Amino acid sequence: MRFVYALLLLLLAVSYFVFHGEQEEKKNLLIKTHSYIEGLRIIQKKNGSDAWVVTARRADFIKGETVAQMDAVTIKAIPEGVVANADSGTYTFATKELHLDNNIKIRIKDSVISAKSLAWNPSTGLLTSTDKVRMDGTKFRVEGEGLTVSQDQKLKLMNNVTATFF
Repeated sequence: MRFVYALLLLLLAVSYFVFHGEQEEKKNLLIKTHSYIEGLRIIQKKNGSDAWVVTARRADFIKGETVAQMDAVTIKAIPEGVVANADSGTYTFATKELHLDNNIKIRIKDSVISAKSLAWNPSTGLLTSTDKVRMDGTKFRVEGEGLTVSQDQKLKLMNNVTATFF
């Protein structure tokens, strides 16, 4: 009989801690989550027409709802014909800074740039990365660490640059 009471007491204690842990997890989730949008679309216009469009499957708003943490991000620079895709990204509404992360592919004419992370700062007009970057074209491949693309679309790879021509 003592064994049954001890087992019952143990089960009650375990269920209390499990239930209490779930409640704490739910509270933490409520504190972190503010709001979200499925199918986010941000459009930047220039002279009345679309300059670029950012779309995301889902955007969670954090930091006082001034930052959008996005999943499955696509960016289209319409006049240039550039399309960028990334698994995730962060957009800050106040500064319009955009950071892309994981499995980034940028398609420019006949070339594809691959990177792990990219940051775009609209005040300087620079697209930068400190990670390994690779550019594949129809007859070449260039790899390096660190990338800077200026407003006049000049691309610079910074370190350990190798080029292969086919």
